[in-house]
Amino acid sequence: MRTVADGPTRDLEALAVAVRRDRLVLWACGWLVALQALPYVAVGWVIDGGTAAGDGALYALSPRALLGVVGFGVVLAVALSRPGLRPRVGPRAAAGGGAEGPLLASRGSGTARTTRSVLPRLRWAALASIGGAAAHAGAVLLDDAARSGAFAVGDALDDGSAVWAYVATVLHVLLMDVRAPLAVVVALVVLTRARRPVSPRGCRPAGPDRPGPAAPPGARTTRRSQGRPPS
Repeated sequence: MRTVADGPTRDLEALAVAVRRDRLVLWACGWLVALQALPYVAVGWVIDGGTAAGDGALYALSPRALLGVVGFGVVLAVALSRPGLRPRVGPRAAAGGGAEGPLLASRGSGTARTTRSVLPRLRWAALASIGGAAAHAGAVLLDDAARSGAFAVGDALDDGSAVWAYVATVLHVLLMDVRAPLAVVVALVVLTRARRPVSPRGCRPAGPDRPGPAAPPGARTTRRSQGRPPS
């Protein structure tokens, strides 16, 4: 049976899920930026001290690399919007304390449930890594095109060398760069954390089943009787 609070409750649940998704995507992008810079900084520090470490950090935080992180975040946000992967709402999230949480898992073998839950996460983690590599390769290609000029770009598009250069850059990032496996690991961690139930704390409206805040004791007033008190 539907109640008056069903509409606001559904809106609050959708808002909580959206906020949770955005925070997870930002968390993943921040960690990916830090982790992809760490190997270059460490190797540079070991080889030639602080200057080489700074050069490695600048290389890892270049516009090309950051655009790749943006592509990774876009694919991850799409993954967290899918029905089986989006953040769940806790069982006490409804207004009035209704138990409108995630449905119980259907009965079946534990191996089948684990396979059904892990395979989509692995697939979307790989897609997020590919999306980051594709965005990075696009940034590299545009940077080279800006240096070579429009005439050279036209020739490269005519003979197909630009397409092959783009594909080669994507494959290089996926197979030879440390950013691709790091992106897969970060995406898997985020997609796993998204399965933890979340509830909209402090944003449940007052209603018939959930009264508003009580007035302070000092705010109570009394009304004087109009007639004489009984003897």
